[in-house]
Amino acid sequence: MTATISPTVWPDDVTLERDGIRLEPILLVHEAGLLAAASDGELWNIRYTSVPEPQETLAYIQTALKQRSEGSRLAFAVIDLAANKVIGSTSYHDIVPAIKRVEIGWTWYAKSNQRSRVNTLCKLMLMQHAFDTLGCDVVGWRVSHMNFASQRAVERLGAKRDGVLRHHAPIRDGKVRDTVMYSMLAAEWPVAKQQLEAKLARKAAPRAPPSSKVTLQPITADTLRAILKLNPGAVGERMVATNAWSIAQAAYSANAVPRAIMADGVLVGFIMMYDTTIDPTLAVRDQVPLDSVEVWRLMIDFQHQGSGYGKAAISEAAQYAATRPGVVQLRLSYVPVEGNPASFYRKLGFLETGEKDGIEIVMAQSVADLL
Repeated sequence: MTATISPTVWPDDVTLERDGIRLEPILLVHEAGLLAAASDGELWNIRYTSVPEPQETLAYIQTALKQRSEGSRLAFAVIDLAANKVIGSTSYHDIVPAIKRVEIGWTWYAKSNQRSRVNTLCKLMLMQHAFDTLGCDVVGWRVSHMNFASQRAVERLGAKRDGVLRHHAPIRDGKVRDTVMYSMLAAEWPVAKQQLEAKLARKAAPRAPPSSKVTLQPITADTLRAILKLNPGAVGERMVATNAWSIAQAAYSANAVPRAIMADGVLVGFIMMYDTTIDPTLAVRDQVPLDSVEVWRLMIDFQHQGSGYGKAAISEAAQYAATRPGVVQLRLSYVPVEGNPASFYRKLGFLETGEKDGIEIVMAQSVADLL
């Protein structure tokens, strides 16, 4: 079965292919492949996604074909050519030919293909076709306010966060989500394209451990302005104080140690430590254990996230702590909301101490084990 398409429907059907990944218009023959891909991780259990439950796969395709015939959506099956199998789906949707606008969404991938080059590659193909072939003036995205991973992914594409539509769309558990809206204009595409191509090149090339090139440098007049412009992304903004606030706070605490996170001379983030050995009396007043250095703030600019710089910065903080007399542990904390970095810290060996700093959950790890 194929969609009966009006001659006025735009854009035309197209198959896109690059680096072993093919996007081909979705058809009924993709049913088994889509079912298998969704079953890799039982993705339908994530309530804010568009992944069909097993018994809904056929209806999912039929809906996509109906929307295609109406001109509102062009859905693709994502094919791994080497494995000769479907690994997910993505779409152009909310298509508005009159203003040359498409949105990219309805995107999901088998769990085994997540956090790989596949999403970047698919987005690059769709964006390139939209801007360079279709002549789109704008490409948009819409993401659930609960889906922090997708928000980060869209931000890394170079899209701008337009705002939030509150109480906007129902989700599968009967609740109503807010929708975070993003867009990219044609004038912004050339820079974004260059950055995405560079990102794919980095993923394809063997990469040395970033810890070998990451350093924590004192903040200077030259780096201060750049640090104030660093952007943790929309998700990070809800997790960490602004760098301006942190630097102002450092001016009023003798134990604060703000540092620029540098990778081969490039500013990639900001960290602020609390060193109890500088003024132990102040540390006692602040109720910070004297055998510790705390990581008060840690942020990596959204354009550099996913490259290992956060882990490397923690390693450098441990190196700093090891030079301080009597310090045996590195401590930090996180806000207990969805999207928090607790799992990242646990991978580095940090464990919850049972303490709280306000609403934040405190974690600690031995300095010796981090070296």
